Amino acid sequence: MKNTIGLVLLVIAAGFSSCDNSLYNKMKEIPDAKWEMNRPIKFDVEITDTTEMYDFYVLIRHNTDYTYGNLYTFVNTTFPGDSITRDTIEFILAEPDGKWIGDGSGYLRSNEVMISTKFVFPKPGLYSFEFQHAMRDSVLNGISELGIRIKPTKK
Repeated sequence: MKNTIGLVLLVIAAGFSSCDNSLYNKMKEIPDAKWEMNRPIKFDVEITDTTEMYDFYVLIRHNTDYTYGNLYTFVNTTFPGDSITRDTIEFILAEPDGKWIGDGSGYLRSNEVMISTKFVFPKPGLYSFEFQHAMRDSVLNGISELGIRIKPTKK
């Protein structure tokens, strides 16, 4: 009986994981939840379809030791052909009263923040997205993982 229940749960979990139609979905762990300012986090994404519209999300996992209610990041985007753009993005992680935003309970919190919708990549090739925290502390305690998810816009 236990083997049957385990098999059913495994099939259900596989079904849910196959529902993700993301072009790219990756998290990177930050060792000891200590993000150093001079250690950017980079994601390389190969784009082949320049006709599809995409939604772009940033994924942030932090613990409750994080002392701020927001997170500023610099994002350097390198396009095929080596042109680079730089943006500054603020992520709100807590309400003004200090209550954490996002999913989770206990010590960890997860946020998925859409930063662009219906985005069309201008040309095929390799795109690099490099995130560097832009907070006043040179080492930012409490941010444990950072990721991005790019998925086709729902029609």
